[in-house]
Amino acid sequence: MTLNKQQQLSYKWFGGFVENRVSYNLERGLEAAHMNIRGEVYLSFVLLMTLLGLLVAYAVVGIFGFVLLPLMGLTLTPVLILVFLLIPLAVSGGIFLTGTQLPASTAKSRGKRIDLNLSYALNFVSAMSSAGVTPTEIFKSLSKQEVYGEVRDEASWIYRDVALLGADIVTAIRNNIERTPSQKFKEFLQGLVVTVTSGGSLKSYFVAKANQFMWENRQSQRQLIESMGVMAESYVTVAVAGILLMLLVLPLMMIISGDFNTLFMYLLIFLIVPFIHIGFAVVIRSMVIRG
Repeated sequence: MTLNKQQQLSYKWFGGFVENRVSYNLERGLEAAHMNIRGEVYLSFVLLMTLLGLLVAYAVVGIFGFVLLPLMGLTLTPVLILVFLLIPLAVSGGIFLTGTQLPASTAKSRGKRIDLNLSYALNFVSAMSSAGVTPTEIFKSLSKQEVYGEVRDEASWIYRDVALLGADIVTAIRNNIERTPSQKFKEFLQGLVVTVTSGGSLKSYFVAKANQFMWENRQSQRQLIESMGVMAESYVTVAVAGILLMLLVLPLMMIISGDFNTLFMYLLIFLIVPFIHIGFAVVIRSMVIRG
């Protein structure tokens, strides 16, 4: 992978410092996420972004806290000064943690997408195996089928090890077992290695795994539909009926008590209500992706 200017600069500055500080989890995360970058280069780039974030945050906080606020006639207390000094540290710490956790998060998302397409890809694999196609040719053909998404990418890496790196198919599969983020795909490849090395029937194995994953996919989809039904009922109860009830009852109670709080109503309408809908949207989206 060709490095951009920022990555080249960061590696030039921090490469020697991070050379022996790249963790095993970060290396595996980068491989599983297919980010195509060495751990030393990536960690150097994260450190550069952390340093830039620290400097920018200090500049913004300095201008706001020590220039604009005094011009507005506001006096900075020691506690407020301490908060202003700690904010850039928190920002830079957040950038560093986000950067170091990004490969693992990306790999986890890839694993979910692999699981979603795996049962359909195995139907394709079992059909090719029934025609007597070898495992190497199966993965070569699967690597060209874009409809299977991330499973196609996993197959392309296996075929790359065979075609470009000169590895045999069993070694290529074992290499992918170490880097794939999908537990289901890992179990499938482990069983495939056992079948190939023991001389078992690939056709029977592929058909059995295709049926197994298809059944598991049906079960997960059924559970997803049931969960979506519960969420729909909760949404109607909380986000529709509950909000309408609050908008009717609370103003009436304030009027009766003679203490109508306009600020509270603004917060309710423009802050709390949107957050409720956004919260339901985020939960439903995470359920769909997980399902």
